[in-house]
Amino acid sequence: MAPYLASMLALPVLLASASNLLNPAASERQARHRDLARHHTELDRRDVHPVLGRRTLEPRAAQVPLGGFEVVGNSGVSAQMMFLGTAETVFILDKTENNPLQVTVNGKSRAAWGVSYSLSTNVATPMGVTSNTFCAAGMSIATGQWLVFGGNKPVTTDGVAVVDKIANPSGANPYGNTDGGEAIRMLTPCDDGSCAWKEGTQELTMTSKRWYPTVEALGDGSIVIFGGDINGGYVSTYVQNNPTYEFWPKRGAQIKMDFLNATVPMNLFPLTWLMPSGRLFMQAGYSTILYDLATQTEIPLADMPYAQRVYPASGASVMLPLVPANNYQPTILFCGGSDADLSKSSDGGAGFNVTAVPADNTCVRITPEGDAKYYDDDNLPEGRSMGNLIYLPDGKLWLGNGVNMGTAGYGDDKYSFGQSYGQNPIYMPAVYDPSAAKGKRFSRTGLSASQHERMYHSTAILLADGSLLISGSNPNKDVTTVKWGTSYVVERWYPSWYSNTRPKATSDWPMTLTYGGPAWNLNYTQTDKSDPGSTKVVVIRTGFSTHGMNFGQRYLELGATYTLMKDTNEVTMHVSQMPANANIFQPGPAMIFLVVDGVPSTGQMIMIGSGQIGTQPLLPVDPLPTSQVLVSQKAANGTGPAVVVASSVPSSSAKKSAAGAARSLPALGGVLGGIVLLAGMMLA
Repeated sequence: MAPYLASMLALPVLLASASNLLNPAASERQARHRDLARHHTELDRRDVHPVLGRRTLEPRAAQVPLGGFEVVGNSGVSAQMMFLGTAETVFILDKTENNPLQVTVNGKSRAAWGVSYSLSTNVATPMGVTSNTFCAAGMSIATGQWLVFGGNKPVTTDGVAVVDKIANPSGANPYGNTDGGEAIRMLTPCDDGSCAWKEGTQELTMTSKRWYPTVEALGDGSIVIFGGDINGGYVSTYVQNNPTYEFWPKRGAQIKMDFLNATVPMNLFPLTWLMPSGRLFMQAGYSTILYDLATQTEIPLADMPYAQRVYPASGASVMLPLVPANNYQPTILFCGGSDADLSKSSDGGAGFNVTAVPADNTCVRITPEGDAKYYDDDNLPEGRSMGNLIYLPDGKLWLGNGVNMGTAGYGDDKYSFGQSYGQNPIYMPAVYDPSAAKGKRFSRTGLSASQHERMYHSTAILLADGSLLISGSNPNKDVTTVKWGTSYVVERWYPSWYSNTRPKATSDWPMTLTYGGPAWNLNYTQTDKSDPGSTKVVVIRTGFSTHGMNFGQRYLELGATYTLMKDTNEVTMHVSQMPANANIFQPGPAMIFLVVDGVPSTGQMIMIGSGQIGTQPLLPVDPLPTSQVLVSQKAANGTGPAVVVASSVPSSSAKKSAAGAARSLPALGGVLGGIVLLAGMMLA
């Protein structure tokens, strides 16, 4: 007997199952759920989303190093920033520097600092970007477009400012770059190379300069932009600091914020997440707050223990998966960083040998709209600065990139090798399981190391086939081959399940999910040992990767129940829309996966919300039918007519919503009107 069948023998039946079998209205509603997927338009069956382009990326047929890395290409420009624009195309940005890849802009050829990267051919195609995108921030918006905010002043070779009268007396500007401090760039992603970055208009200009700003999407799909420096450096100073925020689309003048002054010098790229209430959880230096945008009120929370996590300490951080089991209450995880005394530092440099300071190895969790206290999590396998935590579709997280000594940033201090303020690169990743017992959350079983360091200015994102794309590393003022040199190597990392047979939907995927609204169906054929009660449908936003962060990255498990046709092994997942609160998962592009026994389908590009910036429609939530197993009586005993036999089996999702009520109910069985009801069990 399959393991999941044995477990089901102990599950009590929900009383509603008997009434469902005898109640035509309930039966009709369940039939409507089963048939809903068949009513999509012809557009739903295409491989191309009308807004988001190519919908999926099939797993590689060739043998790949499971748990390990494979070099697949050359990025053309060093991948300081990276995001998945369509399932087929990644977009990469660098700072303005002397990359060998050339681009022609306005009839003149010069070094490129932007490319589109094809995942099918592993070819980088140069794109024209005019302003200096050095240490900018980015985010997708409700329309499916991407925006990149801020950057640095125009530079010439070796990062020298064009306006520097001493180092660049001629005012030479061989790159033809413009000031990126106030710049906003907009891209509508494409697969065919026809899309181009837009910038330079009044709409695409901020109210002030921002280098190392933070961006976060709001529930209406607009963007809030926090902080940054005027010109910048290693850490912020009161002279360089920009302690304000503003919105895009514009809502008037920028707004001052005390928190961004109180956390100097450790407030660049302040770590920020939108909460279900609409407030913002923010962390910088050792300080933590909730911020109410409506009232412009700061609510102090507990101080960050052990270490600083923001740039340049650059700990890894992520919002843990949002799941129905805890009513989508966000918990934030922080790992690594540095406890170095960076009050000694300035915008001009570290001021001491920061490369001799070990990176921090602690991890802590906080539930900002729960008890709002920090709790110890498992320690890292080793101290790490500049690590990335990236969602995998199965709900685990990949931890990779970074260094074991020092911090982000660089300078001419010659503390160690080259210009880098980080040393001892970490080549070995780890996988973190947020649902595992404490003490067992990090694992390296079956993993292998990369051969390429990923230090300052490295990036990583999830792809639709479930692999990760990893690139970048350039802790230098300009392109160099001196240790630690500029890297253009592009790698893929493959989870242990990558080559497994993937579950495939036998019905259409939706193009859009709404906030609340009618449930929808997704069909697949189960294997002999699979348990539909553990199957889940998840939505992932991969985010904008830069500086050890992925702006906008979120993972949400949709509510679901199922119907299993035992004769055919066909499973119909009855799936909820998004929670009826756009603050939980903001509108815009994402990927959706079917995960069966821990193995995901290929992801499908999908639009969350209305596709427009503005108040999102919130619809009544359609209740899900009870999970059940259907099998013909003929199949059950080998004789008689093909009469339906039904068993109501509380799935994991059903148990979440029932709040355990079913556990107190007695088992029920018998024959009702010629229909056999199998209570709390399923025939093997």
